[in-house]
Amino acid sequence: MNKSPTIAVIGAGPVGLEAARQAIEAGYQVKLFEKGEIACAVRKWGHVRLFSPRKMNMTTGGNKLFPNTPGVSEGCETGAEFIESYLQPLSEWISARAELFINTTVKKISRGDLLKGDAIGSRNNHEQQFRLLIENASNEQIEHADFVLDCSGVTDQPNWLGAGGIPCPGEKEFGKKIVYGLPNREQIFELENCASVLIVGAGYSAATLVNELFQLKSEESGCNIFWVTRNAHPSGPLNVIEADPLPERKRLTVNTNQLALSTRKDLHWISNSVIERLGTAHSDNRVEVTVRNLETSQLKAFEVERIVACTGYHPDLSLTSELQIHECYATSGPMKLAASLLGQRDLDCTKITVGATETLTNPETGYYFLGARSYGRNSQFLMQTGYQQIELVMKLIGQTNQNSN
Repeated sequence: MNKSPTIAVIGAGPVGLEAARQAIEAGYQVKLFEKGEIACAVRKWGHVRLFSPRKMNMTTGGNKLFPNTPGVSEGCETGAEFIESYLQPLSEWISARAELFINTTVKKISRGDLLKGDAIGSRNNHEQQFRLLIENASNEQIEHADFVLDCSGVTDQPNWLGAGGIPCPGEKEFGKKIVYGLPNREQIFELENCASVLIVGAGYSAATLVNELFQLKSEESGCNIFWVTRNAHPSGPLNVIEADPLPERKRLTVNTNQLALSTRKDLHWISNSVIERLGTAHSDNRVEVTVRNLETSQLKAFEVERIVACTGYHPDLSLTSELQIHECYATSGPMKLAASLLGQRDLDCTKITVGATETLTNPETGYYFLGARSYGRNSQFLMQTGYQQIELVMKLIGQTNQNSN
């Protein structure tokens, strides 16, 4: 009897765990790699309530494993509740049936002994397994796999604060004053005690933080919040989605826009602007921020104690630099999927379709980007979409394995 192929799954977030579960149930040998703890990206925003209800964040197959798990059946869980009720039990089920490498970083991947320029257009020889260089606290070693499901996500690669996606002058110098991405509980506690905070970004992470800070502070607290966005909508900082299928998202959007357009003197919404530079302020515990209006080029300066950059994320391209990956020059996602998403760019994330299996393939046969990593810089990813991607890829792997026997 032929030995069943080995599937390496990179990332133990919601999509990575689901990929491992499906691969195990399909009879494959599975190696699951996670650079931190299980669901470490979700843990960072564990205090935040998801937009999507629990039924959208788990799968039928996963739910069958834990039918009596307590949790919110119809409502929206926080990240911490989602981990406790679903992701942690799922990881424990996986660890009993597969090799689970936690606190282990996948540093580089090659296709066997092939160099990047070898076997152009014919990288489908599965005798050349993937070689994964992994690193943990004790050593480095090589692991092998016949297929790789890259669910590594993007949240470890935040975008810079400065205009044009590059660091602004002073950004590295004042890096200790900046939080990138949605702050965790400890960081929010620190922000609560600041007299002035700058928030940069026009997405839901920025909106979540604005709402949370104003729930914790009164107008008389003396705290000034500056919120800089690159654009503006007639409704405010956030675009209102008509008949939004996610009530929690609509609630956040409406509340945030009302705050931004209110007469509160402690919130300063600065629209159509970018961060030009950071500099030394008159006070040691502050930073001077200069913003530039994109329409008038007018500069405006003010001082803040802390800065939060909710400016999005981008994938780590170094992991697959020795593989033949066809990447989109605009989003850094796999080219075929990026093209499909471009055709759906005006749709809400709940309306975007996964498309044909072909969109998930690339010249490096057997290597698949899934989950948020597959979307590159596109922020419209939804967990449910990642689960659908896995089903398509597992069918494709099954067909490939059958044809090779």
